[in-house]
Amino acid sequence: MIKKLSFYLCLMVLSLEVSSQQAVMFSQYFINDVIYNPAISGSKDYNQLTIQTRQQWLGFAGAPLSANISYHGALNNRSAMGGFLDHDRTGPSSQSNLQINYAYHVPLNYDRTFLSFGIGAKFMYYNLDFQVDDLPPGNDPAFSSKAFEDFLGDVSSGIYLYNDNLFIGYSVVNMLQSSFNDQAGYDFSRNVEERVYYGILGYRFQLDRDWAIEPSVFLRHLENSYQEYNLSTRVLYSDQIWTAISARSNSSLSFSLGTNSDNVQFAYSFDHYFGEISHYQNGTHEITISFRVPNNNKY
Repeated sequence: MIKKLSFYLCLMVLSLEVSSQQAVMFSQYFINDVIYNPAISGSKDYNQLTIQTRQQWLGFAGAPLSANISYHGALNNRSAMGGFLDHDRTGPSSQSNLQINYAYHVPLNYDRTFLSFGIGAKFMYYNLDFQVDDLPPGNDPAFSSKAFEDFLGDVSSGIYLYNDNLFIGYSVVNMLQSSFNDQAGYDFSRNVEERVYYGILGYRFQLDRDWAIEPSVFLRHLENSYQEYNLSTRVLYSDQIWTAISARSNSSLSFSLGTNSDNVQFAYSFDHYFGEISHYQNGTHEITISFRVPNNNKY
């Protein structure tokens, strides 16, 4: 029974993936935001190297597992480069992406405010491989143990307004809506990279010399499907320790805790789900390690 339930849950997740392969919506999006908007590249006072992993629905066989490494920084006061490498696996389906970003920052000469424009080129590898033991009993023409893999590319673009406290961004991912499955002989799905729109808005309120609070909202809209949101509030102490709580539209709450020391940030978050799925899994765990590399090129 458990194996059968696991198989059909994987199919439910795959039914979303084959119509739209896009970046995972990490709970700690405020740390690794460059993976959603190329214009964010070079927006920090330092170069940032981030390693992030997310294990969704712990305890459920075939549940999504995501890992990401990103890096970005300013080349000078105007230009910046960045990029990321990520890998997502859900049951028999896996995808790896490599993206290279370029951003151009325009100083607005007010309170260290910049307006940035960015573009990214993405290269993708997709693999779908149902093993014989994974398939339901009997012959079903919809499923086959035959493996499928393909490479393709796409592009993204974005705009980002920011200063020391404010950040507002908008981006479009998978602008070309490339398809992994235009070849004859694979009728399971066209597996289109559906165009995705991201929006982010946040502001850090400095309460006193040590304490600050940072509410933010992160939105994702799939062109031919659903909308998602993440409402978060972080409380920070002396930029050394912070905690956050986030409410998501997928009926979950996320609790995060982070610490900064010697330009190294470590963060952990746990997502608790409500509803029927809560009976079959033990929540989602996310770990992030981020390094701040000094860079004097921007100012």
